[in-house]
Amino acid sequence: MSIRVLVTLLMAVAAVAVGGAPAAAHGPVPGGDTVLAQTIAGMEVTLAVRRVGEVPGPLRVDLIPHTPVRALPIEVTVRSGTSAGATAGSFLFERDVARTYPLMLAVRDQGPHWLELRAGGEFSQLPFRVQVPRAPSDLWVSGAFGAAALLLFGAFGVAAAGSRAIAVVLGGGAGVALVVAGTLAMVSPALPGAETVPAGTGPAGRPYAQAWIYSMPARPAAGKDFTLRIVLVDGSTGRPLDDLVPHHQALAHVVVTSADGAIFRHVHPRRMAPGKLEVRLATPEPGPYVVNVEFERDSAGSQLVSGRFEVAGPGPVTSSVGRVVLPTTPREVFATRPVSIRIDSGPGRVQPWLGMAGHLIVRDSRGGFLGHAHELGSMDTDVAPPDDTVPAYDPTLRFAFTFPEPGRYFVWVQYARELRITTLPHVVDVRAGTA
Repeated sequence: MSIRVLVTLLMAVAAVAVGGAPAAAHGPVPGGDTVLAQTIAGMEVTLAVRRVGEVPGPLRVDLIPHTPVRALPIEVTVRSGTSAGATAGSFLFERDVARTYPLMLAVRDQGPHWLELRAGGEFSQLPFRVQVPRAPSDLWVSGAFGAAALLLFGAFGVAAAGSRAIAVVLGGGAGVALVVAGTLAMVSPALPGAETVPAGTGPAGRPYAQAWIYSMPARPAAGKDFTLRIVLVDGSTGRPLDDLVPHHQALAHVVVTSADGAIFRHVHPRRMAPGKLEVRLATPEPGPYVVNVEFERDSAGSQLVSGRFEVAGPGPVTSSVGRVVLPTTPREVFATRPVSIRIDSGPGRVQPWLGMAGHLIVRDSRGGFLGHAHELGSMDTDVAPPDDTVPAYDPTLRFAFTFPEPGRYFVWVQYARELRITTLPHVVDVRAGTA
């Protein structure tokens, strides 16, 4: 085998070795904060589980309620998924005071954990992982692979220049570095403080889930509280799902709209048990409602499921909810042709909510299509978004969207300022056309 072929093969091995796994596009960064939205006790709350520096060690949990805020005690408990024991704490939300409410708890080990919330007679159990910063052994592994890559590139260069003897020396050094890196990589998972990858995760993916969506009672009354329940089971085994992961800073996004598009709710249900999600709602008007639920399973993509329920009451009801025509460029909207959307949110910078400066949610008039888009200026997935309390984004919100078919669409734009979520309803009539 020639030196050039040998160097090329070693370079290929090094490239595979040093190439990191792609980061999850919608989930938390490993070893970083875990941020989850939760609708509980009639409030929209963002929970931020801060990164842990060491175990055993302190764990900071920040709760950020969005206006309106109720005067309500909140109990928070952290439980390990692999060992016994728990730590708990509580505090009081102040009426109409939207701010960060910090709580210091403790963790004793790495791996899966549960964050339990109790407020206003409601309960939720949210999963998160404790992962400390990389151990020194991991840094040595990365350094050894990096040295191997540099030596290989040097060997290739001098070999191309005709210096075979130097190329052999550099190639040999690269081989030694690869052996050292491989040995450390095999040994480091067994070192104290190293977390192993949980069984069952990986690139194989998961089958689609099946969903049952219904209200309790079956036909709630207009203006009265009721529970919307979502039951999710694995499409292959029929067992309850226990592998939901954060997707755009929530375990699930639930969009509830009246058939005529006049009523809109975007909420984040409580996790009651594996595959069982619930949220308390009240709708002011009777009639049929459409439910869309978006979620993501571990090692799989996102999925959208839908359902319907009926609200009892006198009718017909004529909605007084105002709508404006969606401002698009170009002004005439054709199916399958992308358009630009520009929304002026008013004076003052906006805060992130669900990791973005703004959200655009689209539903067709029949209730069979739901789409969404994120504000373009805040879609940098390489930069962690700031806390919900930080006014970080320009008040002019920009979106891009393509409507799939002609017809009338209902469009809602959502953003947050001073921890108050604003929803702007729009309509757009899409004409028939081809791209």
